[in-house]
Amino acid sequence: MEARSRRRRSKSERAKTSPRRRTIPWVGVIAVAAVVAVFAFFVVRGLEIGAPGERIAVSGVGVHPPEGQPITYDTVPPVGGPHWPSPARWGLSTAQLPDERVVHNLEHGGIVIDHNAISGDDLAKLTSLLSSYPRDKYGEVKIVIQPYDRIAPGTIVLTAWGWRQILTRYDETVVRAFLDAHMNRCCEDVP
Repeated sequence: MEARSRRRRSKSERAKTSPRRRTIPWVGVIAVAAVVAVFAFFVVRGLEIGAPGERIAVSGVGVHPPEGQPITYDTVPPVGGPHWPSPARWGLSTAQLPDERVVHNLEHGGIVIDHNAISGDDLAKLTSLLSSYPRDKYGEVKIVIQPYDRIAPGTIVLTAWGWRQILTRYDETVVRAFLDAHMNRCCEDVP
């Protein structure tokens, strides 16, 4: 009787210390971690899947060449890249600003709206976004609106870091969808 009990105990003790028994919890932990990682990946990607605009690969976050140094960009208007250390002021500009300055605004999660020879009505609609859009936690509406002579006349181009939407006429639905999808979604959480 005692021998049988010892065999049972030793069999159960061996099972507890067997490599197979020790591996099973780790396999479970790894499987759960993999599921969480895949879920997180698709949640983050879900912010981009179906997002309005054209996704454009870009680098240069935090790269600040000296003020005044010319920078060549891959797109017109630029959607990101190296840029000067100081951003432009948020809001409406009546003059075209240097690309190297407004790219910094994109890095701060802003939207730059470039236009060329659009109607006064369309410009008024764009400008109204500055008062109708909610302010962020810093009290800013992170939009820069400027004339831009390097795009076709009658064109409006919306840019965010790594995103661009080209419009041949003002479309409130498209503009607001772009702003909602991309504003405050970039690299630096600062004013």
